[in-house]
Amino acid sequence: MIQRAQWKTPHEIERIQEAKLARLIRQAWNKVPYYRELMAGAGLKPEDIRSRADLRMIPITTKRTLQSLALKDKIAAGTDIDRCRISYTSGTTGTPLEIYAAPSDATRMNLSWGRAYLANGMKPWYKIAAFIGQARAIRRKSWYEHWGIWRRHEISTWKDPEAWIKDIQRNKPDVLVGYVMTLKLLAEAIQAKGVQDVRPKRIFHSSALLDDPSRRFLESVFQAPVIDFYGADEAGCIAWECPRCSSYHVNSDLVIVETTKRGETTRPGEEGEILVTNLQSSTMPFIRYALGDIGTLSAKISLCGRGLPLMERIQGRIDDFIVLPNKRKISPHPLYHCLDPVPGIRRWRIIQTDVHHLVVELEGGRAFSSDTISRARANLVQLLKNEIEIIVRIVPSIPVPPQTKFRAIQSELSKDLFL
Repeated sequence: MIQRAQWKTPHEIERIQEAKLARLIRQAWNKVPYYRELMAGAGLKPEDIRSRADLRMIPITTKRTLQSLALKDKIAAGTDIDRCRISYTSGTTGTPLEIYAAPSDATRMNLSWGRAYLANGMKPWYKIAAFIGQARAIRRKSWYEHWGIWRRHEISTWKDPEAWIKDIQRNKPDVLVGYVMTLKLLAEAIQAKGVQDVRPKRIFHSSALLDDPSRRFLESVFQAPVIDFYGADEAGCIAWECPRCSSYHVNSDLVIVETTKRGETTRPGEEGEILVTNLQSSTMPFIRYALGDIGTLSAKISLCGRGLPLMERIQGRIDDFIVLPNKRKISPHPLYHCLDPVPGIRRWRIIQTDVHHLVVELEGGRAFSSDTISRARANLVQLLKNEIEIIVRIVPSIPVPPQTKFRAIQSELSKDLFL
């Protein structure tokens, strides 16, 4: 079904989108107190929202709003929490959001990634090595892996690049999946050591901005194409690079993407803040949800024959590396996993001014205690191996500049150190 849907006409896909939107809005109104109150406060009822244009009448929801709500107010009544998949946002705003998805929701979001993989030449029998930010992988195989389909092996970014190389040499994956900073560290280590037997068929990048120099560098080292995906835990695979269209296809039968500026919808070709409505999020709805990213929708006609609309660009800030005194570079990815799960942290920020000191600012929230500080420091020490002095500062608030993506990790070191 999901494979066939992408080849329908734009009009047919719009009809699919509208049917799913109507179902999502009814579900949110009937079972989720937050959205019922949000819509009622705007003078709306479910029957008022029948199309993408109608959706604009619903006020925007932010991560901060959802974080402030009790669980019972933001997930569907009757949800069996024990059966839900629980995930966390990456923390690019400094504060993670806990996300609940019933098995059916999670499966449909996984399919959104699968379609993008297939469109970019990934065969079902390819083995995947995926970089993760956790210290160690604890996961059960998906049902399709038992059939030999897209078998996935996870590599922790807490380990050093030499360990990554050995892992890849041992498991011989066909595909690498990761974040640009991590992939660059791997490529640099391969280049420095003259490794010749790490040759994936494809590299898939997701999260943050994949800049052109980084893409060229990765392709030159791995001798494989790098394909960029735009996704989020809140919405699955939102958009993906098309090999023929030189743009990103939006999975518009699964998610609605809007761009706005100062609350007003922007035109195609004009950049704006990205809002997503996840049409598969019946458990914990995301309706007109602000991701904190800036992007540009396109009015171009698809060249590949797909009816899915196009997105021109996805802007974002390239996260900073952390550099240790021995010149070892740490990708920002595992730093999020050091601090995001610690109870009591409302927001955090890491600032590096020299290679000997790392300032960690913590804004306390509910359940903040001395144990919060101890756990945060212990996690960072475990990752950084006591090679840098960690200075923890408790601050009353960490301001988020308007109209910009909050930088949870900031380096004031010379950029020459990262090249």
